[in-house]
Amino acid sequence: FDVTVGPLVNLWGFGPTGPMNGIPSEAEIRVALSQAGFARVRVDGRQLQRPASIYLDFSAIAKGYAVDEIARLLESSGAGDYLIEIGGEVKAKGRNSRGTAWVIGIEAPDRTTRRLYRTLPIIDLALATSGDYRNFFEHEGKVYSHTIDPRTGWPVDHRLASVTVLHESAAMADALATAFSVLGPDETMRLADEENLMVFAIIRGKDGFEERRSESLARY
Repeated sequence: FDVTVGPLVNLWGFGPTGPMNGIPSEAEIRVALSQAGFARVRVDGRQLQRPASIYLDFSAIAKGYAVDEIARLLESSGAGDYLIEIGGEVKAKGRNSRGTAWVIGIEAPDRTTRRLYRTLPIIDLALATSGDYRNFFEHEGKVYSHTIDPRTGWPVDHRLASVTVLHESAAMADALATAFSVLGPDETMRLADEENLMVFAIIRGKDGFEERRSESLARY
């Protein structure tokens, strides 16, 4: 997860300037990579220090952060039961009007149709999903995802189609889902089990979708 990946996101046509024609050249990718790198950003108290060339892009956690802020506002007013959703990032507390757990639908990572794949009950948790099936473009028969690997400067290219994270913080769930979308299925599940994280992954298999759950999610 790298908030300095903005130049690469823009270069590939997924930023505020809109779509690009074709794919960027290797030289353009190298230039954008030279303008990124979270290790060049320092936070000292409330002061942010960064080179002028560093462009910060918080879009991958903005919705989750907003959900957390709204939750704090609701709880400060005494709300004990609520469901908040912004652009697919969700946080729930307590129970719904029927007195049961809130149930959230996980969409199938299908690029052509919208349909339900699974449901997850959540109590006092946030949920965020990241995937390759809504924001992408095709060029010469190949699909390019909006998720950019900050290590290579290229869109991710693996079988992990969708990853959902459950966490107390919507912002953290949002960030983790994005990071896992970069890492791919095997590294995602290894890290999820190592860090005791609740993760649900949908993987593109030869004969359709396959699903994997972290040990923590299986227990939940």
